[in-house]
Amino acid sequence: EGAVIGGGDGGVRAELLTKAGCSPSLVVVRKLRWGTPILAERPMLLVEADPSFYFNAPGADPRLTEIAVAMGDACRLAAYVAFKQLHARKQKELLGMWREGLEESDELARAVHAVNRQGVDEFIKDEPELSKLIYWSHFLLVASILGRFGIVNADGSKAVYAMCSHIRHSCQPNAALVTIQQGFPKGKKVLHVIGLDGIDRGEEITVSAIGEGVLVSPKALRAAHVLATTGLVCTCPHCAEGACTMARDNRITALITELSTALFMQPPTEDSTEEARQCIQELDKSLPFSMLLKAKAKVLLAAARGELVQQTAWQPEETVAASVIQWTGLDSKDQQQILLDTKRLYDTAAKDFECLLGQGAVSVLKRLEASYRPIRDQHKMLLRYVRERDSVQRSGKEFANHEAAGPTQQLPPTSLKLPPEALPPSW
Repeated sequence: EGAVIGGGDGGVRAELLTKAGCSPSLVVVRKLRWGTPILAERPMLLVEADPSFYFNAPGADPRLTEIAVAMGDACRLAAYVAFKQLHARKQKELLGMWREGLEESDELARAVHAVNRQGVDEFIKDEPELSKLIYWSHFLLVASILGRFGIVNADGSKAVYAMCSHIRHSCQPNAALVTIQQGFPKGKKVLHVIGLDGIDRGEEITVSAIGEGVLVSPKALRAAHVLATTGLVCTCPHCAEGACTMARDNRITALITELSTALFMQPPTEDSTEEARQCIQELDKSLPFSMLLKAKAKVLLAAARGELVQQTAWQPEETVAASVIQWTGLDSKDQQQILLDTKRLYDTAAKDFECLLGQGAVSVLKRLEASYRPIRDQHKMLLRYVRERDSVQRSGKEFANHEAAGPTQQLPPTSLKLPPEALPPSW
């Protein structure tokens, strides 16, 4: 069975598949390139970080606070109250996420449900009077669904999504899930492709449940963070490559150190910028997905190249007047290539920030635009100079060809007689 979703252009881009005995997974239905938006989804259920938002709301049952104190867990009760505020159809859709046979096929779901069941049984036994105020069958399901499929947002709220909640973790993700901070509804998610090679048709969509600082750490540390965050043992291909994993992790650590040293060299040199470029290129092979770390490195490298261009382009003329300044780089094709490469660094870094930060990238993009403006002006000036130079060279060649061809053949006199007043005075 499958549920189909699409992008903003109305085209189908991903499909939620459920195989017998396995948890649902989200796969793409056609080849998607890097930077492509996959879906935008609003939450089925969103629970605020502060439970008092529900207990102290106008018209709230005053006994809710008493139940929360007796239960010793206000978060699960807040989730149940948020669930009861949904429309009946939405409640049914949410409860349907705990499908039949889920506990047999999903070890984590079985463990979450068992813990919640034990807590409910103990509360009913200890507080028989308060236990009559809640429909415990729904309470158990809502708490289990939130515990198994809930995603914690940056503001501390927790939400359940029909599609995004089924996306698995990978230490080599091909997509990034970002929360829209402003606008309605709250907790809306946007999913973008961040795999540098895109996502092939039928390939599973994965995201990272841990921070970038952990992603570039050794395997043991990554596995511990994944287990603490998701409750699952990481089985992604990046962590399942055997003995070569340790060597690759060590190489990534060394590359980051070399990249940092090269980028912060002052003043920048051609060797330092080339070393930084090679480090970024090798990191793209070892970690083939967009990262804030690499995006920031691209911006720093672009700035260093821009500074280097200004240093090498304007130099004092070593002739009679040493104070005369001339543009020495205009006649070099390498100069234009450097400017094009710098522009590409800014463009790809801007796309990385946009996919990884969402609305949070607005201020970053404004600063990038300000940093890129001098490079863009230099590029325009260089292109204008190249066009003028080529035009002069073409004119010179045409004149030389004309002289080599000898005198031109005289045209026959015309029979058209023009009156004297129709001719210019100089004629």
